[in-house]
Amino acid sequence: MLMLRGRHPDVVVDVQRIEGNDQAAMLLDGRIDVGYVRLPIDEAGLRVTPLYTEPRVAVLPAGHRLAGKEEVTEADLAGEPLVWHGGPSTQPTKRPLRNAGYPVLGVDETLEHVAAGRGISFLARSASVFYSHPDVVYVPIPDLAPAQVCLAVAASHTSPVVDDFVTAAQSTAEITAECGNHEMWQLGGDAVTRHA
Repeated sequence: MLMLRGRHPDVVVDVQRIEGNDQAAMLLDGRIDVGYVRLPIDEAGLRVTPLYTEPRVAVLPAGHRLAGKEEVTEADLAGEPLVWHGGPSTQPTKRPLRNAGYPVLGVDETLEHVAAGRGISFLARSASVFYSHPDVVYVPIPDLAPAQVCLAVAASHTSPVVDDFVTAAQSTAEITAECGNHEMWQLGGDAVTRHA
């Protein structure tokens, strides 16, 4: 989440990490000006601008029967308990999995519950680049709907600074999406340079 204060060119940008369940409220009450969000989010009172999608990965305990696979399918995981942050309607699966009973607020909590063997989960592919845990593995699951990344601002909030930020984010969305691309990280700096 971002808080933008000031006028051009003296804009101050504060970056805050905020869990998903607080994002809409903080945007609506003005504590935050702009938020990078993943759908679903309660869009009432918000202007939501799609930026890019990101493939999902299954998050499995390291000792899970499918942990060594190159990829898994939704059918492979049928019957597994799911550690999830929302209700069945927010799951990216075609048929909801059984809720493991451990609501989570973010990636760190998700990884701890999965590592403890309480269930499996699904995260965007960038989690496999930016979060590691010795007792968790990430396995691609191509048949799940991708995670949608958007920018959100309060619909009642108008600001040229915010509008400029949204425009800049839209124009760089393809590069931002590549930050979660594990293959790009394996190639090293040359892949980043090609996009610059």
